[in-house]
This record gives sequence, C-alpha cells and structure tokens, in this order.
Amino acid sequence: MKKLPLFAASLLLNLGLIYAQVTKKTIVEHFTNTKCSICASRNPGFHTNLNANPAIQSISIHPSSPYSTCFLSQQNTSDNNARANYYSVFGSTPRLVINGSVISTSQNYNDAAMFTPFISQSNFTVMINQFAVGADSIRSEITVKRIAFGAPNGNASLFAGLVEDTVFGNGGNGEAQHYNVLRRVLFTAQGQVINLPINVGDSIVLNKTENFNSIWNTSRIRTVAILQEEVSKMLIQSELSSTAQIGASTLIKTNNEINIFDVYPNPANQYITVVGNEQKVLNYELTNQFGQVVMNGKISSQQRINVSNMSDGIYHVKLFDECTNSTRKIVVKH
Repeated sequence: MKKLPLFAASLLLNLGLIYAQVTKKTIVEHFTNTKCSICASRNPGFHTNLNANPAIQSISIHPSSPYSTCFLSQQNTSDNNARANYYSVFGSTPRLVINGSVISTSQNYNDAAMFTPFISQSNFTVMINQFAVGADSIRSEITVKRIAFGAPNGNASLFAGLVEDTVFGNGGNGEAQHYNVLRRVLFTAQGQVINLPINVGDSIVLNKTENFNSIWNTSRIRTVAILQEEVSKMLIQSELSSTAQIGASTLIKTNNEINIFDVYPNPANQYITVVGNEQKVLNYELTNQFGQVVMNGKISSQQRINVSNMSDGIYHVKLFDECTNSTRKIVVKH
C-alpha cells in the first residue's frame, strides 16, 4: 500500500482540524414575571434542570404582561417587551424559547430530555470580550467566526444584551433570586443583521459601549450573544460571557489577555491545568454561577487546581495581578 508523505498527512490532519465543526451552545430564553404565581411554581424545576445540565446557557426576560407591576420588567420595560414580541410570546409567562424555538406551554420544565433535540454542531463560533471602561461603563466586543464550510450563508441576526447574573429581591410571587436577568439590549431586540463570513477563518467584530445603570450590581454584569438565522430564528451559535472587571481607572481588555492562559480539560472531573505564556505567579479565584468565590490562591503556568470536591456546574477561573486579569469559563462534571 502506498504511504502518504509525512508532510501530506500532516497537512490533511491540520485541514481536518481547521474545518471541524464545533458544538452549538444551547441557550434558553426564559420569559418570566416576578408577580406570576405559575412562574414561582414552575421555575424551581427549570433551575434544577439547568443546574443538572451545566452546558446549557440561559437568560431571563421579564415582559410587562401578564403583570405590569413586575419590578424587573419596570426597570426596562421596552427591551423586555420587544424581545417577547420578537417570538410572539408576549402576554403569558412562563415561556421558554430554546435555540430560537418556542416551547409548548405544556412542557415539563423538570425534564432534562427537553434539551436533547437541540444538541447539534455549528460552522461558527461566537466569542465575547468585555471591557471595563472606568467605573461606569462597559464595552462588549463580539466576534463571529466561520470555522467550517456549510450552511447557513448570507445574512443572520445577532442579538446581544447585558445580563446581571443574579438579582436579589422578592417581587411578590415568592421568588427571591433571579438569574441572568436581561438588563439592556445592545443593538435591537430583533438582532443586528450581519453578513456571515464566507471563508473558513474569516470573522466579523461588533462593538457596543453602554453606561451602567445605578440599580445594577456592576460586578455581576455579563454579555450574551445569540446568532440566529434571519428568517427562521433558528440558533446558529451563542455565547454568554463571564463578568467584566469593573472599577479600573483604565481600560481593561480581556481580549488582550486571551493568550495569558488557558485551562484544560474542560469539562473537568478531578483537576484543571492552567497553561500560560508567562511564568510569573498570579492570583486565582474560582467562582460559581452565583458569583461566590469557592476557591482561591496563587498559581503559575502548568500548575493544577484540584476540583474533585466541587459540585457539578459552571465556574469561572480568574487569574489576576495588580495590572492584568483574565477569566475563563469551565464546566465541572463528575
């Protein structure tokens, strides 16, 4: 049998890696209301389901109907209502939209199998970098990159917004904690129309800077991006960032720090290894999805962190010193 030259085999391997699809990150848009008693009875099962499936991303949206006195709706009625109207679900809560598909009101929110039909691959990645601009603003940089050939092509809609990962407050139905609450739409509730990159490796970047609202907990603000087909609204790819570092007197750009370190394996079971391009010792913090620090210390490149005793779920690993910081999202799954 004729053997491939080594360089040819290597080229084919590299091409296969370059053109490989990636997992489509499932995202749930959860339409709810702090005055809705039905929401209070069904949402706990939904949150339990999410915690058991840490790879699933979600945001919560609070339209003014059926109850206009919902305090989270009142804090930004127009954006919440506009996103509900985009899916034609305005008027009833709770409602779920998974990867752009409106889910039946009869869906059992405790059923983990409801996510299964949405597991698929994508030809695109979405990357988010958050810039803390002084103490009162945030800049979100969203990069859409084609990493494999194939559909879709042409136009797409990119929805982006700022969410607060946990808001505390009983709005009347007994729910006291509200997760990944939509605080502001960055472009439009229907999404910014973009031309998808044509060639593998090509990308486009969108930026938006917003001032903080005084009622937000700025340390909990994250950016969400949902890339959808323009007509069908089906998901192409999504991403939900970690929180920005707020309060610096100068611009802190997480994108410049992408090369500072990476973490593997991800998902992790027993250990994560930190790999960086600098050998200096840095501080690290592991925070859970509620923003609570569950572990901290000092670490340098190629050192490991033991996560064997941590509960399954999504965590954020932040490395920082007096000048720089960078954050990665990891999944712990035993």
